[in-house]
Amino acid sequence: NYISNNIVYILENEEIILSILKEIKNGATPVHTSYNVTLDMWAEFIEYLDDIKYITEVTIYWFGDDDEYYDERVHSVDLRKAKLTPFGESFLAEQMN
Repeated sequence: NYISNNIVYILENEEIILSILKEIKNGATPVHTSYNVTLDMWAEFIEYLDDIKYITEVTIYWFGDDDEYYDERVHSVDLRKAKLTPFGESFLAEQMN
């Protein structure tokens, strides 16, 4: 079921996922404002791509439970060192054909 949930997630968000992977491959640092998504949603995309091992060297800064910002869970997402993994490279190459 985990795999089928992943496939559904990828299909529903394929354009954004491919675009993020392309930007990282090309040495750019993608930002959530380019994709018109909230920072929380952006962090979910990035965390997902990290979890399934398509990208590496990602840092997500979360607000702690005692922080005053209850409306946002994510402080920032750092992709300056982000890289595609061989698995991510392979996935991107398959999708581009």
